[in-house]
Amino acid sequence: MLIVCPSCTTAYRIELSTLGAAGRTVHCARCRASWFASIEALVPATLALPAVQESFASPQTPPNERDEADHAPQESVDIEAPSSEAASMTIDNSPPLVSVLAQEGAPAATGPDIESVAARRVRQAGRQRRRSGRWSGLPTIILVLAGTIAALLNWRATLVRFVPQTASLFAAVGLPVNLRGLSFDDVKTSVDTRDGVTVLVVEGMIANPTRQPLEVPRLRFAVRNAGGYEVYAWTALPTEPMLAPGDRAPFRSRLALPPADAQDIIVRFFNRRDVTAAAN
Repeated sequence: MLIVCPSCTTAYRIELSTLGAAGRTVHCARCRASWFASIEALVPATLALPAVQESFASPQTPPNERDEADHAPQESVDIEAPSSEAASMTIDNSPPLVSVLAQEGAPAATGPDIESVAARRVRQAGRQRRRSGRWSGLPTIILVLAGTIAALLNWRATLVRFVPQTASLFAAVGLPVNLRGLSFDDVKTSVDTRDGVTVLVVEGMIANPTRQPLEVPRLRFAVRNAGGYEVYAWTALPTEPMLAPGDRAPFRSRLALPPADAQDIIVRFFNRRDVTAAAN
């Protein structure tokens, strides 16, 4: 049961049995005020006490009972000086009361606020849903990207046929695309002198690694300088116009008096772009 000082509103928690049936005069350990406390006066006031200490009302004692209490011999309560954060109460000539904490300006100890706990749980659940929703679509995105990359690698020849600019991209990652199906092997160059004239010789092999016969187009040779620019180009017919699956055919071409700044030579098949460039 809570007993409240009517002067400074300091609250003390006591057992009703310590007051006795008739009540006793008690003294506040904080302000040294005295008042008469009885079970009849405390029970109605305690039932009306809210959780906040400031709203505690002083127990009102009827005048007639107060007069009787002043004249009747009653045991008084001696309250020792409280510590910085708590106060203890004892009664003379009676068993000691239970020590309690009576913090000035602080409400009595209560359990957690149910509404605050529920609101906190709702916020936590909302954060967890947002966090899970943020990452739930990531596996799907990864699968879509992996499928797209696999499709591009599988059908890269078709892609290069419609978008020739992508050929350099596949070649940069080590997956060159050969639309013709033919390949050049063992290409090498050499310099020869005939009757005092310098001759550049280019030779190698043309191979058909596919499972179908392929037509061998005209060959194109281009000499480049140190800056990578073509300084001279010429064409030549292959020795074999058709190659069966798995067959190989040699080629050989010569250029008299090659450019003095020749650095390297490029060998490839003649295509439509070369026809357009020759016409311009």
